[in-house]
Amino acid sequence: MLEALVVATATTGLFALAKGSRGGERFKIDPRLVVKDDQRGDDFPCPWCYAPTAETDRHCGGCGRQFG
Repeated sequence: MLEALVVATATTGLFALAKGSRGGERFKIDPRLVVKDDQRGDDFPCPWCYAPTAETDRHCGGCGRQFG
């Protein structure tokens, strides 16, 4: 009986310590680093050199390889 009481008390203490150690940290966000509008669009980069491309491109502007 005494062992069960000790185990229950120790377990409760461990949970209390774990909950208290998390704290209530808040993260500060720098609004200058938030990207609001991506000017590049949703097109894929070049598969060879990863340069940005447009859907209408026939070849890569970075490495010159032809698409398609």
